[in-house]
Amino acid sequence: MRIKTWTALAAVLLLAGCSSDGSDGSGDDGRNGTVDPATLCVESSCGEKTVLLTIPDAENLLFSADGRLFVSGGTNVFEITRNGTEWVAMPLLDGSCNFTGLAIQRNTLYANCFDKQLYAARLTAQPRLQPIHTYDIAAPNGLTDGPDNTLFLANGPLATNALPNPQVRRLKLDDLDPMKVVTDEVWTRQGLLAPNGVQRSGNTIYVSNSGLGGLAEIRAYDIQPDGSAGAGRQVASLLTVPDDFSIVRDSFLVAGFGTSQISLVGADGNVVSSTSLLSFSFPSQVRVGQPPLFAPTDILVTEKGILGDNVSPIGNRLSVFRRKATTP
Repeated sequence: MRIKTWTALAAVLLLAGCSSDGSDGSGDDGRNGTVDPATLCVESSCGEKTVLLTIPDAENLLFSADGRLFVSGGTNVFEITRNGTEWVAMPLLDGSCNFTGLAIQRNTLYANCFDKQLYAARLTAQPRLQPIHTYDIAAPNGLTDGPDNTLFLANGPLATNALPNPQVRRLKLDDLDPMKVVTDEVWTRQGLLAPNGVQRSGNTIYVSNSGLGGLAEIRAYDIQPDGSAGAGRQVASLLTVPDDFSIVRDSFLVAGFGTSQISLVGADGNVVSSTSLLSFSFPSQVRVGQPPLFAPTDILVTEKGILGDNVSPIGNRLSVFRRKATTP
């Protein structure tokens, strides 16, 4: 989330002072974990947070199918590696940009940025991001891969220099060249007030959405045979301003930006468990771990902190939440 709703902004002020090959997403492809959600610890009573390293204005995180970890933030996109006990964040852009959503398809990493451009990098040993497409929207945010060489992204929640224009867009990539965008079009606006995160499972696109009157939800849109969007439906109602989220089998892990906690939401749309209020510093994305860097029951969280602040100790970090060690 780059610019939140006014409700989230008020909370900030108060507290401060698809797979790599475009498969159907049913496997453990870096986007969606296959771990049983019932085995996850998403409560402060059973788990604890460990800060791994500093990521300025940490925003989003994504694993590749082979377990490489990428994290976006207010200055760059980083690949996270480990050298012994030391965690290392390697920037992928020669320069700086305010990055948001991430996606991987056909061994290519994609990253949205608030300079209104889509960046991409081949996942070589040392990937380097470059702009490949310019958007006609002001707030390109959540991003996910789609079937048939497509990407889906949210415009929202709000832009710094434009009126709200809530929508999900669909990009068609060249069938032979994943670094080339062929088409860019509005996919759906239905039911969206302030869309933020975008994720996919199979042929369904999920969107975190918030707006007036305390509305906070995850919405679902089925991809029709012709590629168009089906009618939207609410699959979860939330009591926090949501940022991005992830899918674990039939459940959701949600970053509650407004309440500074993370939650596990079941298939019925109800919250199964949550960490304590203020247990994270305005989390922006949450995702289960992937080997070899993490165990499947580890939960990775980007903690954004104060919006637009890249340097303070409030947020600006990548953390892991895992079950407390038991003593004999």
